[in-house]
Amino acid sequence: MPKEFDFDKEFENMMTSNKLDTVVLLGHINPDGDAAGSVMGLAHYIKVNYPQYEVLPYLADTIDKGPNKIIKTDKVFNPFEKPNVEGKKFAVIVCDNAVIVRMAGREYYEAATASMVIDHHASNEGYGNINYTKVSEACAENVFYILDKNSLEKATTLELHPTAADYIYLGIIQDTGGLARAKESTLYAVMTLQGIGVKHSDIMKTMHNDMLESLQKKALLLNKAFCVLDGKVAYVCVDQKESKEKEIRYEDIHPIAEILRDCEDIELSFTMYEEAENKWRCSFRSDGEWIDVNELLTPFGGGGHAAAAGLKKTTDDVEKLREAIFERIKDLRE
Repeated sequence: MPKEFDFDKEFENMMTSNKLDTVVLLGHINPDGDAAGSVMGLAHYIKVNYPQYEVLPYLADTIDKGPNKIIKTDKVFNPFEKPNVEGKKFAVIVCDNAVIVRMAGREYYEAATASMVIDHHASNEGYGNINYTKVSEACAENVFYILDKNSLEKATTLELHPTAADYIYLGIIQDTGGLARAKESTLYAVMTLQGIGVKHSDIMKTMHNDMLESLQKKALLLNKAFCVLDGKVAYVCVDQKESKEKEIRYEDIHPIAEILRDCEDIELSFTMYEEAENKWRCSFRSDGEWIDVNELLTPFGGGGHAAAAGLKKTTDDVEKLREAIFERIKDLRE
């Protein structure tokens, strides 16, 4: 398939025209598998194919448990250490991050001489000196398609696991629910990556992270689910008092929206979690067709994809916020 964006050409031009020898790679806060896979895949690709540059990937240490299984075995990078760029001019590449305020390591972006953004969110702000945003199932899928395949194979054969290809595969698997939401382009990407050495079974281990305690927490949370709007919408809400009493973390409640969305009788699901007093973090899931959750959340300051989006809101009246969301759902459905 032809490339719509030539990463190698754009990257070399950015580095040479600005006379830079260092590049920092960033993702979003609370990085998921797609952010981690995109950042680390590009980091390994650049390190092998452009040894003249210092490569410094950075991921916040609040990363999801699954992708961390692979990152902690990385023999080249420790992306949880903040890069030391004191006295240097450098470029920044940002992956899987739609809006600047959600960027992990934003201070590096603001201090960079040049910047490139690679994303897949419809809500991308268009920031950066170079911005390649294409709506797709995973940012890592976009990364796969913009790279030179011979150079990607080189980066895979010259390093031990995890390689650039392993990380890109990780991002695709994580953001498509283990290929449950894969399209033809997604399947072509994973087949090609398998062809150059990625072991599907190894990467799939990052999808399975439950222990008995976490399953018990899920059962507790699912028992709290409410159904509204003719039973088509389900939600779970946990305030700070309950989260402390029952030791419920955001990592416990985050998967619940996806579990509920996958129920045959549920069209839209969401979770509401009070991280700090009056500070709510919400996750929304749908099939992207019954309702576009990115469009749903735009008036509230949230966003993401048609089928998966998030919202952070400061409010002392979560009931009022929830009712406003219900009204917005009704308006969009009409």
